[in-house]
Amino acid sequence: MPRSTPRTPKRMNEAALAAAALFYLSRYASSSGNLRRVLARKVARSAQFHGDDPAAFAPIIDRIVAYHVQMGAVNDALYAESQIRSLRRRGGSGRVIGQRLMAKGIPADVIADNRPDLKDPAEDRAAAILFARRRRLGPFRGSARTENRQRDMAALGRAGFDYQVAASIVDAADAEALECRGVG
Repeated sequence: MPRSTPRTPKRMNEAALAAAALFYLSRYASSSGNLRRVLARKVARSAQFHGDDPAAFAPIIDRIVAYHVQMGAVNDALYAESQIRSLRRRGGSGRVIGQRLMAKGIPADVIADNRPDLKDPAEDRAAAILFARRRRLGPFRGSARTENRQRDMAALGRAGFDYQVAASIVDAADAEALECRGVG
């Protein structure tokens, strides 16, 4: 049964923040920027309720994040690589993956190191085929392909694939034609 009143936030101190960071990292893989953002949200919620100054916690958050980076619990490069692999398997375009990495607080230099993986046209085409198969677009659509061509092109465009890749997939004769090209 849901609570009728919201839970009051715990008053933050260094020990509580360290425990929160450890709890978060035990449940989720995270980048340093994302961990910093999670801890800052906890501090902001607590400070608003208890009337504390959230700016006083900035050096504490920096120390906690640096400690976890030093201990190896947070590794931005490994996190970026695993996110790229995971999102590619789900049919993510290089453009959208790059944006998601930036949103998760991955430093620009780490994203730049992985840029060849994100800019590879063969990888983007393979991901677009996976996306089209999952969403039943183009040759994976059961019927009414011509009536839904624009809708399928728009879906691939919103997913971050460029026009040429989207058109080559949506206009393919059938699913086997895509797979014969060595992809899928």
